[in-house]
Amino acid sequence: MKYIVFSIIASVVLILSSCTGEFDNVKKYAGEVVYPATFDTIVGHVGFERIEIDLLKAGRIPSSELKMGKASKTVVEYDGAKHYIDSVCSWVNVTGLTESKLYRIKCYTEDEFGNHSIPQEIAVIPFTSFDRDLLDVSSPKLTITPTALVVDWPNGLNSPIMEYQSLTYSYKDSDGADKSGSVSGTFFICNNLAASKDVTVNITYRIVPILSDGAKIIDTVEVSKPLSITTPNANTPFTPSESIILQANGIRTFTSTACQSVTKLVYPLHVASFADLLYFPNLQELDLTGAGLQNVLPVLTYERNSVKTQCGGGAWQPFMARVDKPADIKIAGIPLLLSLIQSGQIKKIRYIPNSLALDDNADLLPYLESGVIEPVGPDDPIFPDQVFIEPQFHVKGQPVDNNWEMSCFYSGGFHPRAGLTDCGKFDAQNEVVNGDPVNLQLNQLIQSDGNNVYKCVIKMRSASFAMNLPKEYRYDNQRYKKLKFKMFCGTASADMSGYNGNFLAPWIRPMNYMWNFGNNSIYGQQNWDVSFDRMTISDIRTNWKEYTVDMTANDGGPTSNRRNRVIVFNIGHEPGEAFSYDKDKEVVLYVADIRLTKE
Repeated sequence: MKYIVFSIIASVVLILSSCTGEFDNVKKYAGEVVYPATFDTIVGHVGFERIEIDLLKAGRIPSSELKMGKASKTVVEYDGAKHYIDSVCSWVNVTGLTESKLYRIKCYTEDEFGNHSIPQEIAVIPFTSFDRDLLDVSSPKLTITPTALVVDWPNGLNSPIMEYQSLTYSYKDSDGADKSGSVSGTFFICNNLAASKDVTVNITYRIVPILSDGAKIIDTVEVSKPLSITTPNANTPFTPSESIILQANGIRTFTSTACQSVTKLVYPLHVASFADLLYFPNLQELDLTGAGLQNVLPVLTYERNSVKTQCGGGAWQPFMARVDKPADIKIAGIPLLLSLIQSGQIKKIRYIPNSLALDDNADLLPYLESGVIEPVGPDDPIFPDQVFIEPQFHVKGQPVDNNWEMSCFYSGGFHPRAGLTDCGKFDAQNEVVNGDPVNLQLNQLIQSDGNNVYKCVIKMRSASFAMNLPKEYRYDNQRYKKLKFKMFCGTASADMSGYNGNFLAPWIRPMNYMWNFGNNSIYGQQNWDVSFDRMTISDIRTNWKEYTVDMTANDGGPTSNRRNRVIVFNIGHEPGEAFSYDKDKEVVLYVADIRLTKE
């Protein structure tokens, strides 16, 4: 009984002692603070007098989609000041950093009771106006005339400290009018300037600065630099880039005054630069075909085996195309040409398609479509159905090899050329071979006046001459597909039997360059054995024999290395036996009516 009573008393005491207070065990924690969630990273991106700071590894998330516990604000703290944003941000844009110094920036969240998270801290130096003003922009190449200014950075404006975007410019012209423009490239022109005057061009560059660690800032900044020049006197001589071409256009005095009255220029296909256009303030029309220009072709000299000969000079011929593949054509001054078209100064341009790299220029395409730039069609009058190969292209074969030796004479007035002995002169109306008068039957020729006949005296077994173009040109074998010519034998039949009969059937050999003169072609050697009627001359001293050679295989189109510049007339076609020249029994042949035809 005593044991039961004792147990009841103990239980009552235990219960009473455990009810001293319902929240007594929690009270000791009542003073603790639960902090809002913290940002998990801090990454800075330098801008112009600002910095963008990313605060979450997950990226830039809209505030409306962020759930960061009790956090309700974002705090940015630097220079002893706190800047509050009434939302939780995944990134912040800190502006007003105008001093070029180190800023220590803290970012953290805060809840409605003012409790804040553990800060993330970053140290950055912004790009400021002070840094911008120290930027060095490279100086342009200037071309200054009395009435115009070309400003050009041929190597671009990018540098280790900046990436160029675009520029704007402004100036006052000779009438006091405000002129301005903008370009995304690195070239512009100021027109209608006054001669002998000071001109200031205000240029504002839009660039992205590059920091010392190689990183670009996130903003594009504007850098303004004035450009001051003084225009020359209108009678100040200039040095043209294409003096021969300008002279062929009748321009002898190279001053702005002398060029002022010129409204049209003709340029040949081998033009290397349009820079001279700047000196013609009233130029309105350009003919880029070369048609009609005299004494404008380059001259190419061959000198070897104690023989000097040459080709070129004179006028462009319709069968001549620029030798370069279209993709390889590089002409200086294309931006100048484009600018003159865009300004409306040049109102008409004629050109031969694929000749001057104008076809694929995206900036010129609108002017092709509008008709300002006119491609010359295949039936244009500058391309007649047949074109005779003029004597300025005649080349003696012997510089290739002594076995190619022949003595050449010409019936017209072109040969002999001054200072050269590669081709002499003969009278086709009064010809004599081995003591016998020869009637050359000139009435059978297209050019029946007898002024375009070549007399070929065989001296060696592979006797040859060639019709060559300067290295800037090739034969347009796509347009002019057939080579045609006539041959006549002046030696008596009795002396053309046996071995000498080899010389009655010519061998035509088109190629990129003459052997031993490989520097005349950047496309290597391409030569072909063409297929044509090689029948011998049978009616000796009676009839001219006409030969037709299909030349289309010699032109593989605009991407081919077949750039046919040379046509060798190998009269001997290299027989195996040696040839012995006999001055009393000369082997004499004549070649005339050498021409290229469309069909």
